[in-house]
Amino acid sequence: MTTFLIYFVLKLVLESSLSSASTVTRFYFGWDSSYAGIYLACLGLLMLPANLGVAYLARQYDDRELMVGMQIIMLVGCLVVVKYTDTYTVAQYMIGSVAIFVGTNALEGPTMSLLSKTIPKSWSQGIFNVGFLATEAGTFGRALADVLLTVFGANGLQNLLNNTFGVMTLLSFLTLVVTLHCFDSLEPY
Repeated sequence: MTTFLIYFVLKLVLESSLSSASTVTRFYFGWDSSYAGIYLACLGLLMLPANLGVAYLARQYDDRELMVGMQIIMLVGCLVVVKYTDTYTVAQYMIGSVAIFVGTNALEGPTMSLLSKTIPKSWSQGIFNVGFLATEAGTFGRALADVLLTVFGANGLQNLLNNTFGVMTLLSFLTLVVTLHCFDSLEPY
């Protein structure tokens, strides 16, 4: 269940970051949709290097250790994205959103790997198998992120960034605590 929680939260954080990018960059930096699209395309190009990095690190570390490391990167990204002062820079946003994007995409591999190694055999049969459940956990995370963005943005765009990533920071931290608490029980059979 811990791996499902991690997968849910990583999809929630990733969707929050990607779906809010156009609105946040327009509000804070005056970017039009083409600049935001170029930025998101550049983020997408980081997926392959992130996954290659995880594949390389998987030879030296087990899935649980990689998951903790990637969760820390995701948490740091959420902390960096939050606006703390009156000035909010493009560099701060880019560093935070890159950390979120790389951390969440890199976290997906070891999480799904560990899930496949620790899931009870009875969960791998029938229609409601582990693949279906993982897909639904990810879909629910993305859907909830979109709902939260709508709710947080309803009070004005000036509140969207901090409300969204304040909540994502808290959820990332709590998920990391759960992971560390359950670390020994995440050992594959």
